Amino acid sequence: HPSMLMAVEKDGKIIEDEIVEISRIPYSGEVYDLEVDNLHNYLAGGIVVHNSIYRWRGADYRNVQRFEKDFPGCQVVMLEQNYRSKQTILDAAMSVIDRNPRRKRKQLFTELGTGEKISYYEAGDDYGESAFVVDTIAQLVASRQYEPGDCAVMYRTNAMSRLLEEAFLQARLPYRLVGAQRFYGRREVKDMIAFLRLVHNPADEISLDRVINIPPRGIGDKTILALHTAARQADSSPGAILLDLARGSDSPFFGLFAGRAALPLADFGGLFSAWRGLVTTYTVTELFDRIAADINYKDHLDDGTEEGKERWENVLELRRVAEEYATRTLAEFLENVALVSDQDTIKEGNVPTLLTLHAAKGLEFGVVFIVGLDDGILPHSRSFDEPEEMEEERRLFYVGITRAKERLYLLRAERRGGRGYAEETIPSRFLDDIPANLLLGKSRTGRSSSRRASLETWTLPSPQGAKPAPILQAKFHAGSRVKHSIWGEGIVLDSKMQDGDEIVDVVFESVGIKRLAASLANLTIVK
Repeated sequence: HPSMLMAVEKDGKIIEDEIVEISRIPYSGEVYDLEVDNLHNYLAGGIVVHNSIYRWRGADYRNVQRFEKDFPGCQVVMLEQNYRSKQTILDAAMSVIDRNPRRKRKQLFTELGTGEKISYYEAGDDYGESAFVVDTIAQLVASRQYEPGDCAVMYRTNAMSRLLEEAFLQARLPYRLVGAQRFYGRREVKDMIAFLRLVHNPADEISLDRVINIPPRGIGDKTILALHTAARQADSSPGAILLDLARGSDSPFFGLFAGRAALPLADFGGLFSAWRGLVTTYTVTELFDRIAADINYKDHLDDGTEEGKERWENVLELRRVAEEYATRTLAEFLENVALVSDQDTIKEGNVPTLLTLHAAKGLEFGVVFIVGLDDGILPHSRSFDEPEEMEEERRLFYVGITRAKERLYLLRAERRGGRGYAEETIPSRFLDDIPANLLLGKSRTGRSSSRRASLETWTLPSPQGAKPAPILQAKFHAGSRVKHSIWGEGIVLDSKMQDGDEIVDVVFESVGIKRLAASLANLTIVK
């Protein structure tokens, strides 16, 4: 699709080029299929093509449909025998993918036997979900039914690996991550932690050097070197110099920097000084939010691409950790983060695998756990008003199911969001597609009756003593697109009047489903 970067063969070399537009032209001739080892790539007409089923990588199911129209005499051979999975797993996969209206239906079968029923587990919260995964793997290994390397845990977004990683670390069980850095090793997570470390300890030069130009604010390497030089000459630290530069031209250090170099330093010093002044009065979460807002970190990370959205989701996941320190100090938060982030994963060996569903294609495991089966996660909230995106989510779930050879565990959590701040969730609509006779441990209530009664609210409190004027008539309606000052755009799921206020359920692209009081949330309708 347009804006995608492709590897193209030109003059015997592979170069990177950007797709500007897509067009279809008649072609008659040979297509060369030269596979590149380990990459699922091949050369076709001089272009290096990725053998992908994912829409965001350029796959388009309509290409297959067009082929039959372009070549009406062609014969379609259905490859329906499966050599990997038990029949129960295949039946579940077909029940999910057959809901995609434009799919060519297949009847998958295997000679490997029926197999066990699929285990469905509904944890009380996402901590319980992660603990169940780790405990079950430990039991399967201890009973010698499976080796650790036979097990895989799959999830929709990279941010979801954090709780799983911590659960494995607490159980002292090694694991490996596929296709991603460990949570606390991801750039955006390390950046936010570095900001907080710097605020806690202005003498932390490593953290200062990491974040002083994030997002880019015109502070180059020469200016940073000059800052360190000024600190040494003053027998001080670069952080202390920055704090003094917040005074602008009144600072004795202001004139030490060439040209206009002192201005961006003074600007950052002003932010730094303001954050330092909030440490004793703000909770860790409030300080986290203030820093992210002051540097416009969301706009810096979320560039509209899938990768950009995932980077911001990682920041929100770190914010969840901060929420657990509402009654504790910034020092305690940073100490805990240091203990967890100091752990390393291993790349090879007989250990369980953690990976996203996107990274699962082409792999197989004896035992597969798919976590996060809540509406807003799988399917992702971004697919709610886009039929083709919803079909893509089904394909993703189908891929995850069919990675399992013998045992499949489907998991969700009744509440997510952090200890003491959890919000109730809605079971994934995909669970309703799987026949109950294939599941062991099907929820008693079912998805339709699990509509939550209360949701977490993240809004600013009213000024002391002030009461918002009562709202007499509903302003927001189901299906409306709205915008929140922190979470960005979302879609209204439901709205009702309650105690003189309008209570609105909104699914946001960035954080999922929230319940908000209209008088406090400052929602605006997007035309």
